[in-house]
Amino acid sequence: MVINKWVIFAISLMMILILVAFISYANTIYGPAPTPMVYTTYVITMNLTDSRPSIQFLNAILNNYPLTYREDSLITNTTPVWKVTANREFTLYIINASVTTNQQAILLNTTAITNNTGGISWTLKIPSYLVYPQSVYANWDVLITEDLNGVKYVVFAFETGNESLAQVLSGLSTVGGYLVALNGEPYYLWNYYYGYNPATDSVGKYYEVSLPGLSIFMMWVGQGENASSWPSAGFQEVLQILSYSFSEYVNSSLIIYSTLSPNITIGEITNYGYTVYQRPRLVPFGPIIYVSPIVLLPNGTLINPTCIPNTYYLLQVNYVTQGGYSIPIYETKNYPMGLYLLNESLLFGGYLQAYDFFNRSVIPVTPVQYLSPIYQPRMSTVSWCKLQVFQVPGNGDILSNQTINGVINGNDTITVNNNIDINKVNAQNTIYILNVLSHVMNGFLKLLRLIVR
Repeated sequence: MVINKWVIFAISLMMILILVAFISYANTIYGPAPTPMVYTTYVITMNLTDSRPSIQFLNAILNNYPLTYREDSLITNTTPVWKVTANREFTLYIINASVTTNQQAILLNTTAITNNTGGISWTLKIPSYLVYPQSVYANWDVLITEDLNGVKYVVFAFETGNESLAQVLSGLSTVGGYLVALNGEPYYLWNYYYGYNPATDSVGKYYEVSLPGLSIFMMWVGQGENASSWPSAGFQEVLQILSYSFSEYVNSSLIIYSTLSPNITIGEITNYGYTVYQRPRLVPFGPIIYVSPIVLLPNGTLINPTCIPNTYYLLQVNYVTQGGYSIPIYETKNYPMGLYLLNESLLFGGYLQAYDFFNRSVIPVTPVQYLSPIYQPRMSTVSWCKLQVFQVPGNGDILSNQTINGVINGNDTITVNNNIDINKVNAQNTIYILNVLSHVMNGFLKLLRLIVR
C-alpha cells in the first residue's frame, strides 16, 4: 500500500505539471508574441539651396531673355548658395501616392538640421522586407518641409511614376540621382549653381539640390510708370532716408519679417541698377528671403496657398526721419500665385507677385526658371485646394492662426500594417510545449526510479 500511495502521489504531481504546461501553452498562443524585425538603414545626404536658376538654365536664356538673365545672375553672383538653407531644420517624407503592391500604407519621415553651408544628412531605418528580396512598388510622394513657428511649409514636393521603394531611396541617396516623373521623364535632383563665396570673395560653382519653395530676390525702388528714376541731385541723400520692409502673412499670422536699408554694395556693383535695367539711380534692397506658403497640416493634408485666407505679402517703402522714425510712403499687399506642376510631378508656386509699373502687369517675383516660356509646354495648373498625402487618425483638418504642432515629429517613423504569421507562432509554441512535457517526463521517470529502490 505504501508503494501505491507513492504511485498515486506521482501521478497526481504529473497531472498538475501537465496542467501547468497547457496553461502556459494557452498563454503563449493568445498572449502577445514578439516579432523580430530586420531593418535596412539609408543615409540620404544632400547640399540644399534655394530656388535660384541653375547654370544650365541661365545659359539657355542668355540670348532670348537678357533682362531675366541679368536679374538672376545678380542674385546668383552675390549670394551664397547656402544663404537660405544653412542651419535650418528640414523633414523628408516618403509616402505611397498609390496602392502599394503589398497592400500596405507606407509613411517614412526623418528630420535633420543643415550645417553652415546647407549640407544635410537624413537617416531612414526601414523594415528590410519593404526593399528586399522584392521591393514594394507604387507611385511615391517625396516631400521636404521646413518648420517655421510650428507650421510645416512644403519647400519640395514631387510625385513619382510607378517605381519600387528601393529605386526611390537609391535616387535620393545617390549624388547626382534622379526621380522618375509621372510622364516618364527623369527629374535630376542635383544641378550646378553659381554662388558667392565670402571666404574667397569670388563666385564659385556648386553642385546642389534646389528647393522650389524657398526664394531669394532683390527689390528696386525708383522706377515709376514713365521709367524715370531719382534725380541725380540729392540721390545720395535718398539712399540715407529710405528703408524697406517685407512681411509674409499666412492665415493672418506673421511668419517672416525683415526691414532693410539700401544695399550699397549691390548699388555699386550695378551702378545703382543701370547694368541690370539700363536706367540710373535705382535704390536696391535685399537680398530678401521668403518661403512659399504651401502648408502641410498635421493630419497629412496639403493646402494650396491661394485657398488659405489672409495669406499675403506686405511690401513697404519708408521715409526715415532724422529722429529715426519710419513713415510709410508706399505700401502694397500682394497675394501668392497659384500652384503648378512640372512634368505632372514637381509642385511649385505660391510665389510673391508684384506690380511692374513699367510694363503695367503683375509678375511673380522669383523664381523664374519654372515659369519662363521654355518650360511652358511642360507645365500644368493645379485646381485643388486640398490634397490628402497621408492619413493620421484623430487629427482634424483645421488650420488656425495659432501655432500648429506636428504630430509626426519623430525620426524614422513608418506606418504599415504588420501582420503576425500565426503558423510561425504556433510552431514556436509547439516546440515550447514539447520541451515542457519532456522536462515533466524526465522528472516522472526519476521519481519512479526512487520508488523502485
